[in-house]
Amino acid sequence: SASASASASASTSAEYLKKQMDFIFTDSKADISIRKLRLKDAKSNAGATNFYIRTPSPSGHSHGNGSLWPYAACNQVLLMEVGKIMLPSLALLSTLPAEILMTLPSAIVPCQVSKYLCRGADLMRSGIISISPASAPGRSRRCQWVIVRVQNNVQPFAVGFVTKGTDSSNIGADTKGVGVEIIHCYGDEIYKSQLHGNSHSNTTKSISNKAVSVIGGQPYDRGNFGNVGFVDGKFVYGLMREGENEDDDDETASNGDGEEEEGFKTVDGSRVEQESNEPQDASSANEVSESLEKLNIENSPKDETCSKNSEEDENPDDDQEEVEDPEETLLFAFHNALVNISKSDLPMPTAVFYSQHVLPARKEGSFIDLKATRFKKIGVFLMEQAHRGLISIGASKDGKDSIAFIKAVDRSHIELRDARKRKKKAAGEDDGSKKNKSTKKVAVANLFVIPNNIVNLMRLNEDDVKATNAKSETRRGTGYLTAPECRDILNKYLFANQLVDEYDPEMVSLDGPLCDAAFRKTKREIASQGIGNKFEESVTRKELNIKWLERMDKAYAIVAMPGSNIVSMKRGSPPMVNIDVEARQNRRKFITRVRGLEEYSINPSDFATDVSKRFACSSSIDENPTNREALKKGCVEIEFQGNLVEELQALLTGNEKLSSHGGAKKSDYSLPKGVIDV
Repeated sequence: SASASASASASTSAEYLKKQMDFIFTDSKADISIRKLRLKDAKSNAGATNFYIRTPSPSGHSHGNGSLWPYAACNQVLLMEVGKIMLPSLALLSTLPAEILMTLPSAIVPCQVSKYLCRGADLMRSGIISISPASAPGRSRRCQWVIVRVQNNVQPFAVGFVTKGTDSSNIGADTKGVGVEIIHCYGDEIYKSQLHGNSHSNTTKSISNKAVSVIGGQPYDRGNFGNVGFVDGKFVYGLMREGENEDDDDETASNGDGEEEEGFKTVDGSRVEQESNEPQDASSANEVSESLEKLNIENSPKDETCSKNSEEDENPDDDQEEVEDPEETLLFAFHNALVNISKSDLPMPTAVFYSQHVLPARKEGSFIDLKATRFKKIGVFLMEQAHRGLISIGASKDGKDSIAFIKAVDRSHIELRDARKRKKKAAGEDDGSKKNKSTKKVAVANLFVIPNNIVNLMRLNEDDVKATNAKSETRRGTGYLTAPECRDILNKYLFANQLVDEYDPEMVSLDGPLCDAAFRKTKREIASQGIGNKFEESVTRKELNIKWLERMDKAYAIVAMPGSNIVSMKRGSPPMVNIDVEARQNRRKFITRVRGLEEYSINPSDFATDVSKRFACSSSIDENPTNREALKKGCVEIEFQGNLVEELQALLTGNEKLSSHGGAKKSDYSLPKGVIDV
């Protein structure tokens, strides 16, 4: 009797399906048209896709009362012919009863995976909970199509082809590759096209007169294929009939007449009433709309293939593998590359842009798989980004390649906002790391010492001469003055002796001590020039300042940067770093010698090791060179193999433009160029 009952049920389903199909395709009050879509650059119809489109049912018909086609607001795609294979659309599948949908080849996924598919991604094997046999044995791979649905929601939200090698044995966690190549999905262009003709479907009046899906509990013409779990073309939730997974006492809820009251609910217990085909007033329609909006994410553990139970979901310590969207990874790297590329690098070949800028800009540990995206090729992806206004592309000279170059980048585009924030944050972190890093950068500051004969002649203030009030604590009381401090001492003398012209402040009168200090020539100068002393009564302040600094004794200070920490101060000229090159074997081989690094707190041994690694050369240290100038006490000479003059200059000054060798980049040294003697 059980087999007879099952046979009768199958016969009834078959008859229902035949009756429904006959009505859909033969209804005299509706038309079915065929639209052929062809690639833009195709020269023939080969490979084109045929869409079978049905016009709306008459407004007087209602679902379940004579008409089996519930859509009355706009045209709907029925079938898609892809590679000589006919695939059903989501609109057509939404009209089938649950017992028919359960017999179709299906791939079941968690609701969290739906958002990636709605964005245009293919279904990865790791995101599949279970998959049923896709075709009869012996059929080609392209015949193996499946519907994709969220667990606990019978209505499918995507249709696609099963990839080669995908079956129930290689899906779930720790698997890689595309499992289902999506052809049609909720949220794609086909879905969006039916929204344009359904602009009034959200009004109260239209909802009350529309056919309602038995499976999804929502009007078909609301825009989501009659399913409350389909939300805004972005996400699909699971559904539960009220009474499932509950005790017998709670399985039915009676109304005042004792009849069973049906509806939908989510796991948290919120209830959604199934809408009636009968007219409702405005208040009841509003209540229905509010109830539909209360739907939350549902991830029921009832399906035997579900990988997590409720306790595991609440445990944050359990490892859960997140399905990575290949298109999000590609966009992340693409946006980072755009904000970091220099204007001087444009135009740039697309191959160079992808290999040298996009790939290095991806997230650490991620992988860009173009084949797993809907673009398949980088050219198609760049073409879409050009349409969005992020980049401007150019064709090759022969015109065969329309996307041969990246011509320009719109860095102010709103889609690059997050990438700009990431770049700014990374720059801040780099600055912080540089501040915390012990640097070897030094600078040479010119200092001056006022001779004793000038101090006594002009009776200068002793505290000023000894730099008692200097900003640097190291210089206080040493007599080492900066140029502004020397000029300040001169100005004090001028104002104290009223030597500044009252009517022309730029002119200064000269008294005896000032003439002797600034303009008196030495006996050697008189002998060499043959001209005696000749004093002016007044001079400009600019000329006087120049003469004043020329009379000072020269000194220098080696300063570590940043921080302006004085390493050493001495009289005389700054020490030189000498670089000598010696040719050997008829100028076929060279040796480069460096000395004088100790004066700038550079360890010769560490420097030799650094240069050897950067320029792949051997090095040695000589403490007592022969047949050459003797070294200062405590100093050594470093000898490198090869002619490294340009490389060492670029490395020591920190100016990588002085050498084309890559080893000179990111130097830790910054000596003034004037202290290097080649």
